[in-house]
Amino acid sequence: MGRHRHAVYTRSRTPRYIVVWSPHWQVVEVQVIEPMADLAAAMSAAIERLQRQGWSAESAAEFGFTFIHQNGDRRLVVITERDPANGSRQSFNPFRDG
Repeated sequence: MGRHRHAVYTRSRTPRYIVVWSPHWQVVEVQVIEPMADLAAAMSAAIERLQRQGWSAESAAEFGFTFIHQNGDRRLVVITERDPANGSRQSFNPFRDG
């Protein structure tokens, strides 16, 4: 039985976003990645930039995310296809009215 490879870094015809979230899901920072860009390189560059600012990555970002920490502060760095400024619902809720 083969393993499924996560395709988070596959080039895309739509923009992607590297988002830094606080522990309370507040957007700290957003970087827009243009369509067809090398997403793995963009994520690596973002993490390297954060490391130069004193943050430490807690793991490799092979699945499209990693936690970073600095002086007791912890954040989540994620690459996503969803624009964090988009306020529409993110999931289906069969119990929602209308």
